[in-house]
Order: sequence, then structure tokens, then C-alpha cells
Amino acid sequence: MTRLQDYARQLTSPMELLGEVFGLAEADLQRLGISRQESRELLLLAAAYFGPTSFTRRQRTCRATKHCLTTLKLIEKYVSRTKTQRDAWALRAELCVTSRDIDTLARIRLKEMYPPHQPQRGVRVTRRKGGPSTLSITGDSDFIADLHSTIGEDSPLEAVERIFFRDGATRPVARTNIVIHLDELDKILKGGGEEVTLQMTNGAEISGAKLVEKKLAEVGLITLIHPFEGPVNLYRTSRFASEKQRLMAAAENPSCPWAECNYPADKCQVHHLQAWKHGGETNIDNLTIACPYHNGVNDDDPHAPPVRGRLHRNHGRIEWLPPWASPPS
Repeated sequence: MTRLQDYARQLTSPMELLGEVFGLAEADLQRLGISRQESRELLLLAAAYFGPTSFTRRQRTCRATKHCLTTLKLIEKYVSRTKTQRDAWALRAELCVTSRDIDTLARIRLKEMYPPHQPQRGVRVTRRKGGPSTLSITGDSDFIADLHSTIGEDSPLEAVERIFFRDGATRPVARTNIVIHLDELDKILKGGGEEVTLQMTNGAEISGAKLVEKKLAEVGLITLIHPFEGPVNLYRTSRFASEKQRLMAAAENPSCPWAECNYPADKCQVHHLQAWKHGGETNIDNLTIACPYHNGVNDDDPHAPPVRGRLHRNHGRIEWLPPWASPPS
């Protein structure tokens, strides 16, 4: 059998391959020369088709699929958009046996499962890592039209700033926690603040030079973090973290540390890395912050089959450990 024929066989008969992958770690696959991205995709597929689940009948149906490996990866892309295990297995099972176009059918089923919500009146902030943020206002059409006409087409951002902070309300002083690592503080004190970007726990970013110019309220906080040791441990308490511990956890991670999440720490919840119900202590080394959603979906039980992954501390830093990865030694 030529290499091309062997490659084609692996693509068209993916269950043999996934059966061998199941039970291995990401490091095992990478030692074979498989890329990190491909290793993760294979481990996710192997866990879905061979891992423990309460939907065993649907899992057996999926394992009998005639689809190739590439199509299975496409199916998992859509399955990842479901909100419950029941919905995930229902969609996966249907897509595994269908002869219809996967993209078309998956989009139809997802719209049926989760119909678009009617926009709610209010104000929403969208925060982006290292990029500009967005303030969105949703209201009645005449109200939005009046706002837009008041702002005008020319220099709209300057017009909004003038309306809010010159003609109307006063600009608020900072009332958040600004995190400065000691090596960054040295740069700021020596006049190199423009090169330093500081994270604020309300989701904003500010340069070191702007911090020097900015007027902080008396209740404003600045926390210094050692680049290697992390925040200093305070003390042990009951299940609920103290206000000082919450501030220190927020200073260590100014936004939710889950992968690709930019939810500001000021609005996050305190999270036990080792869950309280599993013997975890309310100690700063065992605490971090997490947005309400990721705090809820975190895999708290280390002995249960991983589903969404969990937050853990790796060499002093808080990281998201994906469900297919093994904890670092």
C-alpha cells in the first residue's frame, strides 16, 4: 500500500484511527510528529465517538457513519455551537447519518434549536483583547434616529464625547484596579510609559504614560504584581473569599482567564481552582476570577470525564486546561 493509499484509507475510515487515538494524550500524538492543532482535533473526535457518555445509543449510531474524517471535523464545528449534551448528540447523530449537505442541514437545525432572540432595549459593551471596544445602544427606532441625528455624520466619536463629557455628565474618575507588574513600573518611572500597556479590571487598557496623567479617585486601586511570584497570599477564610482576596484575584487576571474570554474582572465571580466541595480551600493560591458563564461550565470534578475543560494554575499563572489535555507535571 502506498502512502497516498494509506492516507486515503485513514480519511475514509476514520473510526479505526479515532479508536487508536482514544486514551492517548496530546503529548503522545505530538511525539509522532502530529501538529498541536491536529492533535487537539483528533482527541476531541476520539472523546466524542469513543469516550464515556450517557447517550450510548446515539454514540453507536455515530460510529457507524460513512462520512470521512474531514466531514467529522466539520460536524464537530457545528456541534460545538450547541448548549446542552442532549442537543449536541441529537445534532451529531443526525449529521453522521445524513446524505444531505452538512453545512445547510446543520444551520437549519441550529436555528430550530436556538431561534434568534428579539433584541432587548438597553446598552451593551463589547470588549476586544488588544483592540477597540464597542458601546451598543438598542431602543425604539425613533429614539435611535434622534440619537444618530444629534451625533451627526461628521466626527461622530468627538460629538459623543462632547455631548457626554462637556455638555452633559462629567467624566468619571477611575474607580477600578490597575495592574502593574514590577518590571513595567520600572519603565514607567523612567519615562518609558508609552511602551507599557496596563490592564484595568473594568476591561479597559491604558498606557503607562496616560496613567501618570490620569486623575485617580481616592478609592482607586493600583496593585503591584511580581512577574514570577504572582500576588501575595493573604489568609485562609471560609468558603467565600474576602474583598481583599477578590481584589487580588482580579489584579492577577484583569479579565476572565478562560481562553478567548475578555469579560472584565470587575464583573466576574471568584472561582475556586480546586472546588470547595472537593476539598479546595479559600486561599489566594486556589482562587481566581471567572465570568459567570465559564464559572458555571468549568469541570470542577477532576475525576469526572472532562467536558469543557477547567481553569488551573501552571507555574503560578492561571490557564485554561482544555478537556483533551493532561495537567502539566
